[in-house]
Amino acid sequence: MISTFQTMFLIKKSVFKEFPIILGIIIYASCINWLSGSLGIIPIDSFGFMDTGFSILKNKLPIRDFWIFTGLLVDYMEAFFLLIFGNNWSSHILHASSMNVIASLSFYYFLRKIDFDIKFSIFYTISFATLCYPVSGTPFAYIHAYIFSLIAIFTLFLAIKNKNNSTWFLLPIFCFLAFISMQTPSAYIIFLVIIFSLFYFSKEKKTIAIDNSKYFILGGCASILFLIFYLIATNTPFENFLYQYILFPLTIGEGRLSSSETAYLGLIDQLNIKRIFGEFKFIHIFLLPLTILAVKNFKKNDFNFNILNLIIILSVISFIFNQLLTANQIYIFSLIPILAAVLHMNFLKSHIPSKAIWILVFIALFATIKFHFRYNIDRKFHDLEFVDKSFAIDASKIHKNLRGLQWISKFSPNPENEIKTIKKALQVIDNDKRKKIVITHYQFISTILNKDLNILNRWYLWDNNTHPTENHKYFEFYKDMVSKNLTKNKIKVIYLLGQDNEIQFNNIKNYFTNVCFKSKTLEEKRFSAHEVIDCKK
Repeated sequence: MISTFQTMFLIKKSVFKEFPIILGIIIYASCINWLSGSLGIIPIDSFGFMDTGFSILKNKLPIRDFWIFTGLLVDYMEAFFLLIFGNNWSSHILHASSMNVIASLSFYYFLRKIDFDIKFSIFYTISFATLCYPVSGTPFAYIHAYIFSLIAIFTLFLAIKNKNNSTWFLLPIFCFLAFISMQTPSAYIIFLVIIFSLFYFSKEKKTIAIDNSKYFILGGCASILFLIFYLIATNTPFENFLYQYILFPLTIGEGRLSSSETAYLGLIDQLNIKRIFGEFKFIHIFLLPLTILAVKNFKKNDFNFNILNLIIILSVISFIFNQLLTANQIYIFSLIPILAAVLHMNFLKSHIPSKAIWILVFIALFATIKFHFRYNIDRKFHDLEFVDKSFAIDASKIHKNLRGLQWISKFSPNPENEIKTIKKALQVIDNDKRKKIVITHYQFISTILNKDLNILNRWYLWDNNTHPTENHKYFEFYKDMVSKNLTKNKIKVIYLLGQDNEIQFNNIKNYFTNVCFKSKTLEEKRFSAHEVIDCKK
């Protein structure tokens, strides 16, 4: 009993001592993302989840009422921030910033739990916070999944190291959170978690292994039951979940793996020296020596240390593979401080001179500064690297709820005309009292107008990468869903708004069965209205 109280006292004392550090990490991780995310936009990514999150507040739910293929958890998190902090840009940025805080604190906690030096823990955590969510700055499903996958990786090692039942219970829950944020890279990390868990259970003492495995299975069952309960409670057909979240995404992955004509980019196109080694070179600078030292240190028969090295190496390889397969802008540079920290530990384990450690720290610092300027300041993730940001305009000129966003995009380096078009569209849509659908990548319109605009999708691309089109095997399912949306919500008019010829009615009209339209161009190539009429007229 005395020992227990002593332990609790020491834990509380440690938390109190490190509270200023934790508070500093929270402030820095939040502010660095806030500053980055508020500079510049790329509509299809910057505004994703605003209107889908708002739709939830209007009882229009993802999967059940509109098409998504990723980001189920991200939609609900967005809805939470909009509900608590209001229908505005600040709520949107706060959502992403909170994830940067969660990720940074998780990394710091992990380093401290493995007894890593406090000053280096702070350094690597600040580096991580700089390179994690700020590369996007706004909610992005891949980064949510990446963060929850990292937390699962940290939890896996701590579960193996400490043999703690509650940690084993939490492990599958973090995997589940990653998966309902984005199917990949979550699926690859879940596979690694299962493999390492089975290996641990086979090697550990029978009584401990059975005890830990019970909690691991219990956490997994709790996650599955929660999903089932959600589908039942929201009256979401399992068929909708199966097609949208499992089968359709699989066709995207299959297309990219096989480099089919319908794929946005094939994996074979990504397998070149420039892509694999050129763009990931700073990751490889740490990954390659870590792999060499991991093999060398493996002979020392330190089970926990070997497991740590192996988990980190295989996870990093999985993240790189996922980046190659998805062909997105690179968002995994925050692996650099993680790799650097683990390599740092290997240096200490191998008694490598301190000079080498300071070289390691310098390279990590250099990489952090380099990618901070390239992604957080120059905004490469949003294709703004070569756009003059001095032309950015405060988006409050569009609507007061967008205050704080500095509006500029690669499509409109001088944003006055784009803002003028959007303001006109907002006025027309707001004044039209009919039931309507708005199809656009400016996915903030229903949010700031506080109106249910019956969205069909989060994104509208006609390459079978966001939803099925006419040549896709699941098109009939999608067509049936959007046709029911039109009928159920008694839609009278559909508005299209986008960049020049970005969203064309010819790509959309075939989605609706036995429906005719009377079309009107409100601004050439950018804004149009399509009234639902009786086909007999």
